[in-house]
Amino acid sequence: MKRLLLAVAMAPLSVGLALATVNVNTAQQSELLRVKGLDKHKAKAIIEYRAENGPFHSVQDLEKLPGFTPEVLVKVAPEVAFTGDPYVPPAKPVAKAKPKK
Repeated sequence: MKRLLLAVAMAPLSVGLALATVNVNTAQQSELLRVKGLDKHKAKAIIEYRAENGPFHSVQDLEKLPGFTPEVLVKVAPEVAFTGDPYVPPAKPVAKAKPKK
């Protein structure tokens, strides 16, 4: 029943996954921490799981990890991707050096 509820709740989000910001299959822990609903323990669990078992294919794959409740999955779904380019943070503006006198 929980899986059915999760699937129904996440159906409208499937389009948003293509616009997600963090690829869970390539992201480092610091990048995963940018996702709402992920703390350092969940981010570490993602990295360890994919190192041992290979890439994730969907949000439902995250359900295999400890602490990934249906509520957490609904929260992270709009901000994660499973294919595509790795997350690249926006570039910070470079301050111009002051000329020496």
